[in-house]
Parts: sequence; C-alpha cells; structure tokens
Amino acid sequence: MRTPTVCKEYLENLLEYLAEQGVNSRKLQSVLRLDPLSHITEHGRVPLRLFEMTLDAGATLLNDPCLGAHAGTHCSRTPWGIVDYLGMSAADAREALDGIQRYSRLLIDHGDMVLTEINSKTACLSWQQVSRQQSAPHVVEFFFANWYRVNKPMLDRGDAHREVHFAHAANGREQQLTELFEAPVQFGKKVNAVHFGRELLDQPTLYPHPGIHKSLEQAARIELSNLQFEDRLIKDVRDCIAGQLAEGVPRLEDISAQLGIGARTLQRRLNNTETSYKSLVDETRKARSLGLIAQGDLALLDISAELGFSDQSAFQKAFKRWYGQAPGRYRMMLQAS
Repeated sequence: MRTPTVCKEYLENLLEYLAEQGVNSRKLQSVLRLDPLSHITEHGRVPLRLFEMTLDAGATLLNDPCLGAHAGTHCSRTPWGIVDYLGMSAADAREALDGIQRYSRLLIDHGDMVLTEINSKTACLSWQQVSRQQSAPHVVEFFFANWYRVNKPMLDRGDAHREVHFAHAANGREQQLTELFEAPVQFGKKVNAVHFGRELLDQPTLYPHPGIHKSLEQAARIELSNLQFEDRLIKDVRDCIAGQLAEGVPRLEDISAQLGIGARTLQRRLNNTETSYKSLVDETRKARSLGLIAQGDLALLDISAELGFSDQSAFQKAFKRWYGQAPGRYRMMLQAS
C-alpha cells in the first residue's frame, strides 16, 4: 500500500509555528536527523510518518504536550488550499461539510471524514480510521484543531452546544484543550469527532459563490484523482510482478515496459509514494506465499520457484522473516486447524 501522506502546507505551517516558538531548523534537524522540507514530493505531499515525527520532535523541544492542537490552531489563522476555499464558497454548512467528507484526503490521506446526523438535534463529523492504523494523538489534535478553528465562525452561528471527542487518553490535558477549543473535550471515545447542533447544517456560509465553488470542486476532483492514481500504479506494478515471478524476479525495466511507461518515470513515481521497487517485490512474494502454502500438495521447492527464489533455503529464510516461522511448520499449523 502507498504510504499515507499529508499536504505540504501542513508541514510548512508546523515549521513556521515551531520557528515562532524558538525552534529553528537546526534545532529540529538535530533531533530528526533530517530536513523535513527535503521530503516534499513533486506533488506537494509529505509522508504522514514524517509529519508525526516532526510533531513529536517539536513537542519534546518545547516541552509542550498539546503541540498538535497549538500548531493546528496556528495553521488555521488564514484559509488556504482547495478544501478550505471549497467550504468557504459553499451555499450552506451541509455543502461545506460534504466537501470535507469527499476531499479530506487532500489534507491527510489517512481515513475518511464522515458526516452523521445522529438525531433531530445533533450532527457529528468524525474521522474514521482502521483500528490498527490510528493516527498519533498529536496528528489527530492538529487536524481537528485546524479544521475546528477554521470553521469556528460557522459553528458559532449554530447551537452554542458542541463537543470535541478524542479516542486517545487525556493524560492530564483536559483543561488545556478545553480552553483551546472553547468547547467541552472528552477523551477515550470510540472515534475522533466534533458534535454540534444539527440546525447548523442549514445555515448559509459567509461567502457563498456557486461559480467559484463549482470550479474548486473540479480542481479538487483532479487532485484527488492524482492522489489515487499512485494507489493504482502500485497495484499495477504488483500485478505485473506476480505475473512474472515464476520466470524469476523481473527487472524494473521489464515492468515499466509492460505498463507502457519509461523506467525513470516509474522509478520517480514510486519514489513519490515512499515505496521502492524492491519492497514491492518482497510484498508481492509475501502475499502470494500464503496462497501457495495453503495448497497442501505443492512442494516447498515448487513454491520457491513459483515465487522467483533461486533456491528453497532463500524462500524459507524470507518466509520466516515475514511470518516468524518456517513455511513447513506454518503449513502444519494450517492443516491442524
């Protein structure tokens, strides 16, 4: 799978906030051992893990347990980017929040924003993520503080009651975050979300403009398509690898020829996803190995050849690295169950 990313503006605004607090690039790089800006791709994306590391490093240097929320609030000072302007030009809050649902991955490409009308009085905008792939607390608080503060003028026009819910623990920060959000904040909830009055959905936005909104939505669709294109590219590369493994591990040049693109272009696109061709070969072998092992009548030597290994011992070492046990023992476990 493609590495989750955030938009470069999030990183740039985080670095700007850290600099204002006295953490210059030299101090930050002394902790990170790298320059975060050098990892911005040609498409303006930054690996989510690097963004998380930068938040963690800043929190350590500033001794600020609420850095994510503080930086997210700073980032919201002025609207920027398609998603923010899409919300500003919408006809009403419902249309604005619908844009967040559809295009939030342009901000953070990890999980989905979901608008739910809980009952006649309450609505909820939640960030749905796979339970095993939850974002770190600093990232969650940055994202919510940014969105919440940008949209606070709109939220203030609705029901005065609202709540912010976080799935992670408070760790003694309840009061700080409640003051920052200017709303009750609860922790240990099932999902990260903002609850607000349902009547807000029908409130007009401050700057509705149908023509601009339509143009921005077209641009957002294109950006999202470009982002999703990398997913399709990785799938296509893995499919090509799987189709040629029985004849030996294919070269990147062979795969690029099969896909009809230049080898350098393919390498550059893979680099943009923080994925290497070597890792895709390894992932493809790993995924295929389980299906082959499940075929009880297929000898390990034949499986090794089918996966493009030069000999059986190389396959056995790789399988143990993948799954923590030898392929023969794994097959016995499957048969016993």
